[in-house]
Amino acid sequence: MTRTDPAHGRRLVLRAFVNTALGVLAAGLASVVGRFALVPRASARQQWFRGASLGDLDPDTPFPAVLAVARDDGWSRARVNETVFVVWDGLTGIRAMSATCTHLGCRVRWDNGAQRFKCPCHGGEYDAHGNVTAGPPPRPLLALAARITDEGDVEVRL
Repeated sequence: MTRTDPAHGRRLVLRAFVNTALGVLAAGLASVVGRFALVPRASARQQWFRGASLGDLDPDTPFPAVLAVARDDGWSRARVNETVFVVWDGLTGIRAMSATCTHLGCRVRWDNGAQRFKCPCHGGEYDAHGNVTAGPPPRPLLALAARITDEGDVEVRL
């Protein structure tokens, strides 16, 4: 009759337990990493948002539209307000631009008397088309796609 070492048997059981636990942890970590690496984020997809109706707009006057946009940062989801300016030419032309200054990200506002977008943070100014006319902004306001629906609504793609 052969006698086996009881310590050797316990080591084999402990080794199998540790290897199994490490395998489960590695599989869990791989599934989390794979989920974020392979599935596109919701915020990366562009969507059309209703910004206004044509009845809200005056020709060639920027209209500030506040859009509620869902943002996903990987761990949480939140709904944030994005302000865009919509400009209608009075016929069928529509354009939209971001209200975020390209200098440091402050929100610009339309000064109807000066016919300029003005940034309150560092004095940046843009013309009615979003081109830089004064101050430190390095680029024009971001142009956004816009369209008029058959129902007379203006939609902006973010």
